[in-house]
Amino acid sequence: MRRYDAGYRAMKEIVGRGEIGAPLLFHSAHRNPAVPPSVTSDMVVVDTCVHDIDIARWLLDTEVAAAQVLKPRRSSRAAEHLQDPMVLVLEMSNGVLVDVEASINCAYGYDIRGEILGETGTVELAETSSVIVKREGQYGGRVPSDWRERFLRAYDVEFQDWVNAVTAGTSTGPSSWDGYAATVVCDAGVKALDGGRVEVSMRQQPELYQAIPSGQTTGID
Repeated sequence: MRRYDAGYRAMKEIVGRGEIGAPLLFHSAHRNPAVPPSVTSDMVVVDTCVHDIDIARWLLDTEVAAAQVLKPRRSSRAAEHLQDPMVLVLEMSNGVLVDVEASINCAYGYDIRGEILGETGTVELAETSSVIVKREGQYGGRVPSDWRERFLRAYDVEFQDWVNAVTAGTSTGPSSWDGYAATVVCDAGVKALDGGRVEVSMRQQPELYQAIPSGQTTGID
């Protein structure tokens, strides 16, 4: 679904046009105000970081080669069994490094961030508040309360794209290969929770998916 978000699409266009040079680093953050006590560290990888994994593959147009999990000081708001926050570090096949910050009890709102550092510039997601209010010597804007507020429009665009494709008898959007790749990387990320660098082992991509033009994908998120 994030592939249909206007912000991420603008980022991909800028990277694709070479406006910031070759990508070097991608910083991604996925913050939730709170989660139920039943959420586990494994779930942070497979339910939260999976979105950042997919969008990293799409934005950088390459696969993930290895994963590692860094564990900073735990939040006092997290359940005892939960590592929160955590940082998932992805080594991409083209040498780009991706760090995914997952903080799921941040209290202040649902905050999605992303910045790509290139050789000659950067591109990052803008704040989602439509207005900035200035009063009494301060300024501020609204932080989304949950994923629906932040990505509702992207879901609408995704569903309409699917309807259009079915009507036309074509296939667009994230493919089964994209779903497989994200799942394999998540498996590596879960293993990395125990420590160390875990290489991502993927089967050879079938010719069916190799034939899909770059930028077209057939979603997940």
